[in-house]
Amino acid sequence: MTASPAARRPGVSLVEVIVTMAVLVAIGGILAPTFRAMGRDTKSKAAVDTLRGRIADARGAAVEDGRPYRLAVSTDGKRLRVSPDAQAFVTMAAHTEEDDAGPLVAESTLPPDVTATTQHEDGSQATPDEAGWVRVATFQPDGTCREDTATVKITEPGAKAITIRIRGLTGSAVTEVGTAPGKPS
Repeated sequence: MTASPAARRPGVSLVEVIVTMAVLVAIGGILAPTFRAMGRDTKSKAAVDTLRGRIADARGAAVEDGRPYRLAVSTDGKRLRVSPDAQAFVTMAAHTEEDDAGPLVAESTLPPDVTATTQHEDGSQATPDEAGWVRVATFQPDGTCREDTATVKITEPGAKAITIRIRGLTGSAVTEVGTAPGKPS
């Protein structure tokens, strides 16, 4: 006794399975580099967001408190610090706006493998203070920046360098994305 055509179980042939798998592998091969590239510079972008946030904190605190505030980077390039621009910059303990224990003193740590370095227009090297902080910019009570131009470069291995320039006259920050390492500018 043979089964009638209506009683057969539907299925797919081996050829159909192989063709489907080949299409999925081809699509994966096309999309994989895109997904890798999307995640490559996320740490750098997070560091840029942190730096821009600290710029806004320093500028806002200077205007609100009516005194200059300093933005600084540690000599290892792994931390940022905002505090009043005073002799006590080195010894002030970090706290946040919510503490209400005095002026804003805040420190942030950058993501792993990401570094921030200050750059001078003339190519000279910045000198750290006795606690290991390099001044990036000093924000005045009128919202301007004491330095004509302050530049910080954010780098992460295998990702494009990102440069943040702080304009002296306005105290605003502009972000520029560079080229990937090993590629021409």
